[in-house]
Amino acid sequence: MIFIVLMVFLAVGAVSATESINVSDTEDSNYLIGDDVDSSSANNKLEISNEVSISETNIVNSHDDNLGNYPDDGALNASSDCEDDYQEKLTSNEAEAVGENALSSSADSVVAATSSNNIVSAGSSSVVAASKVSTHLKAYDTHYGKSSTIFEVILKDNNGNHLKNQKVTLKVNKKSYYGFTNDKGVASIKTDSLKVGSYTISLSYGGNSNYESSSLSKKVNVLSSVVGSDLTTYSKSAYKYQVTFWKDAAVLANTKVSFKLNGKTYTAKTNAKGVATINVNLFPGKYVIDLTNPYSKQKVLYNIIVKKEGTQFDAKQTYIPVNEEGSFKVILKSKHNVLLKNKVVSFTYNKKTVTARTNEKGEAAISIPVLSKGTHKISFKYDGNDNYYSSSGSTELVVDNPTTILTSKILVMTYNDGSKFKVKLTDTDGNALAGKDIKFKINGKATFIRTNAKGEAKLSLKNVAPGNHIVKYSYLASGSKDYSHGSNRIIILKIVAKVSAKDLTMKSNENGKYKVYVKDSSGKPLKGVSVKTVIGNDKPYIYKTGSNGVAKLYIAKGTGLYNMKTIVSDPFYKSAPITNLLKVKGTKIVAYDLFVLNGKGVGYSAKIVNEKNKPVNGKNVVFKFNGKYINSKSNAKGNAWVTLGKVSKGAHKINVYQDNNKESAHIYVVSKVSVKNILAASKNVNKYISKNHKLPSSVKIGNIPFKTSDYLYIASKAIVQLDAGKKKDIPVKFLKSPSSPKSARDLGYLKDYLGVAKSIVKTGESKGKLPNSVSSNVGSIGYDGLVYAFSDILNYYRAHNKMPSHVKVQSYSSSSSSHDGVLNSKNTIDNLLDYLLATENCEVNNEKIKNLVYKLTKNCKSEEEKANVIFDYVRDTVSYSFYYDTRYGAVGSLNAGTGNCVDHAHVLVAMYRAAGMPARYVHGVCTFSSGSTFGHVWAQVLIGDTWVVADATSTRNSLGDVVNWNANSYGLNGYYRSLPF
Repeated sequence: MIFIVLMVFLAVGAVSATESINVSDTEDSNYLIGDDVDSSSANNKLEISNEVSISETNIVNSHDDNLGNYPDDGALNASSDCEDDYQEKLTSNEAEAVGENALSSSADSVVAATSSNNIVSAGSSSVVAASKVSTHLKAYDTHYGKSSTIFEVILKDNNGNHLKNQKVTLKVNKKSYYGFTNDKGVASIKTDSLKVGSYTISLSYGGNSNYESSSLSKKVNVLSSVVGSDLTTYSKSAYKYQVTFWKDAAVLANTKVSFKLNGKTYTAKTNAKGVATINVNLFPGKYVIDLTNPYSKQKVLYNIIVKKEGTQFDAKQTYIPVNEEGSFKVILKSKHNVLLKNKVVSFTYNKKTVTARTNEKGEAAISIPVLSKGTHKISFKYDGNDNYYSSSGSTELVVDNPTTILTSKILVMTYNDGSKFKVKLTDTDGNALAGKDIKFKINGKATFIRTNAKGEAKLSLKNVAPGNHIVKYSYLASGSKDYSHGSNRIIILKIVAKVSAKDLTMKSNENGKYKVYVKDSSGKPLKGVSVKTVIGNDKPYIYKTGSNGVAKLYIAKGTGLYNMKTIVSDPFYKSAPITNLLKVKGTKIVAYDLFVLNGKGVGYSAKIVNEKNKPVNGKNVVFKFNGKYINSKSNAKGNAWVTLGKVSKGAHKINVYQDNNKESAHIYVVSKVSVKNILAASKNVNKYISKNHKLPSSVKIGNIPFKTSDYLYIASKAIVQLDAGKKKDIPVKFLKSPSSPKSARDLGYLKDYLGVAKSIVKTGESKGKLPNSVSSNVGSIGYDGLVYAFSDILNYYRAHNKMPSHVKVQSYSSSSSSHDGVLNSKNTIDNLLDYLLATENCEVNNEKIKNLVYKLTKNCKSEEEKANVIFDYVRDTVSYSFYYDTRYGAVGSLNAGTGNCVDHAHVLVAMYRAAGMPARYVHGVCTFSSGSTFGHVWAQVLIGDTWVVADATSTRNSLGDVVNWNANSYGLNGYYRSLPF
């Protein structure tokens, strides 16, 4: 008989309530932000995600500081083969058995306490029978339960087999309890609820005919069912605070639990390991977190101390090229490397202090103006706040010549022709630098390309759309010692396609099919290419080619001959325009509105013509007027006539029918118009011109649509009458429009507008038509300018009930995109490359010009807007000086701030070309407003298909319009891509 003493020691890692535990940082959840969170608001409810369990070494608060000093547990076992050592550990199978039993145990496996106070133990003189198998018992720590405490006891034989359906007795606090083992050999024994602490338990198994009895006495712990720790952290550090919740001997998994902090309650859900996590992101202070286990109802408090955090800067010495602006950046973060956003940082250099606010990345950046060559100290400081301590630092701004140089040339290419944009990186001695990464940025997209043995980096431009592109490139980051950078233009031309089509003849009102053939330069049909056709004055039709390269347009038009202008209108292809004739055979009615003075008999005629507008004789025509049908027939001149007699005042509709044709017109019978209606019409005229930059085709006074020339006559009469204080109705006269109306120009302020109005009335009544222009003390006012100015006068009277002291005579064409002035001309040049390149005195590639143009035009949304912005800048910043030929050139004039007409043209042409807009010089002989005649030079810029005049030598001029010399009587010497003088 062999006696073996089985000693069991349960190793438990304990931490005090004031110690921090290490927690895993594996999941990001919503932050808990001190008092900023309102737990009563649904929007402020803290959603707390599950987190991975803390590690085994970070278990629980044992509430027994002397646990490690417990004596070895003794156990008497009848078997001499027992291998349990003094530090008994739970195997994985045993843990599984305990866990399964804890999750599946029922009331049937838990037996009520007995009244016996005896501890069952193996007798010291017991002799193991040869036929019985020895057994041994194990028990482990458990966790607090409100109504009871459950211990898991494992019973196995000497061979490691779990014994089921065996009665096991447990005695604690002088009371005995028992239970029966399950299939895993685990007995769940329920005791009275035990407080958290350390207890000595006695276990006994009575044995049976097959198994020896066994017993065990050891110390175990009733641990808290809420296991966390005190925490010390720093302001806004987003620490992940983890708590493990228990249900008796097993974790409380996938269960909602509650946290209370600063008087607010939050909920979280435990993960599969019973762990719930919150992000602690609080302001400095002392906090108590109140945790409640929903199963055991146990409530535990832990302390959280949040300390004010230190700060630090990341900054480095920054290099800036000589004569260039630069930038300087610092990164502000806490001592624990949390990036601090929205914090104000002050910078001081050269006795100048500026501030900047940090962004999401903790970066605060400032622009540095051009500084003198040398080293400049720059200091920076953060003043801190309630959460963070202040910090400061300093470094140097080194202004020096670049150690590397990047060079490039403008690239002109055709879409997807395989060309690449090339830059070359060298040192200051011109030696190529190989294996260096160059950053390219075009159309908002950045890419890095490494230089080859020649120092060249080549940017592929595959699928970059046709147009003018600015490409920026750099080596290293701005501020680095070897940093260099630059920019240039890439002009990608559309692929040239060929279009062809035949004239089309069809009958009136039938569907005709117009076919356009589109091919590439080799004759291959092009699929999916957009084609634009304009028929007469119709809106453009846009349609695409099919797989065979044929674009089909189905046409339904009335009788007539129409010019069809067709061109490729595609993002990637272009073509020369072609013109075809559309002939629609048949007859048509020509009917016009008729204006008649009241009291006179009315006769009305309509004309019948064929597709060539030739009169057609002998066609039956029916008129419908005031509900009556009147028959007529066209004569040799195609005219069909009806007599209507006297017609009442007002507007009357008349319909004309011939075969399947129908046209409508109006007969307006008028005598006078009221001043009130004239004033209302003037408001509409003024508004229309201001918005559309052109005259209206007609003006509605009351309900009668008068010709614009008739409106000018009536407006002139109204001005004369209102100036005399009269408001009576004004008799109507129908006059002819001017034969060659002159355009509106900026002439300044006209005071004697009354004299001009009287002149218009006199000319109209004596000659039966309106003048082309009228002389005044501010110069000759064109017909267009008269309409604009007189509508302005009457609109002023309408608003103020008095006549103005003067009126501004001004141009409205400078804002128009039509550019139909006499100095503007349609483009006839196919290859525009020469008008984009640098020439003598036109330094397109100069960095100052390129940077200035980019700064001026970076927000422009159209070529028109770019052209105006550049023109206005040159006109307003480069003054005029008189001298002959070139003196400064484009760059020199910009630097000097002055120039003659030649140098003004140099500046404009260079800047337009730098903006990717073709530009050229014009040379002529002009008569200026002073009366003197000189040779003169100005610029033209191509906008759309029009070369638009740009003469910035006078502040009165605008893009597309010249005021300081007579545009109607100048001598043209020629157009030039480069000036020879």
